[in-house]
Amino acid sequence: MNFDNRKSTKNWAEVNWDRDLWIPVPLTFEGTMWADAAEWALHYASDRAERTYGELTKKVLRKEVKPRAMSFVDAQKDLAGKLPAHKFYMHFPNAHTAPVPVGVGLWDPQGTREEAFQYYAYWTAQNATEPPVAEWFDTEALGRGVKAQWRAMEDSKPVWAVNYIFRNEEFATDVHVFTGCADNERFQEVLPDLDDLVRHIRCAPR
Repeated sequence: MNFDNRKSTKNWAEVNWDRDLWIPVPLTFEGTMWADAAEWALHYASDRAERTYGELTKKVLRKEVKPRAMSFVDAQKDLAGKLPAHKFYMHFPNAHTAPVPVGVGLWDPQGTREEAFQYYAYWTAQNATEPPVAEWFDTEALGRGVKAQWRAMEDSKPVWAVNYIFRNEEFATDVHVFTGCADNERFQEVLPDLDDLVRHIRCAPR
């Protein structure tokens, strides 16, 4: 069974995400409310800065908004089409926090449920510095899945990662959610909100 050659599902997924915590990262801007990545990035950088600092002064725009918007544009380029996911979000509740990207992959089921869980739960765990910790993860919409997390080394630097995997039989879709972060404190901050995000994913017809 070669999951590296997996195909996108014919179905889709809806995500009920908290607008105060998450920023959607479009794969493309065609059909969205934004003309391009720069407009999208400026919108959310301004929104979080205004929420954090209040008035958007010239100083805040120069020192906070514009640099953050540029980093969002770079992040969108690094995510869209580069990582195996069909939806991306960034955890970014305020201007003081580092954005943490999350991917949601929607795949045509391959192999048995157990084989799929084994592959997706430990996806990219080959560099783990200790055995990953896996647990059952229950949701109302997707049923019971697996959540696995670990610490790894990438380019001689520590990274903390987590994968969630579910198989939705009704819509013939394997749902894979993943993220990683080089700051463990920040990673631990994101996890509860990510748990909640995952619980608000439901499969739907495309």
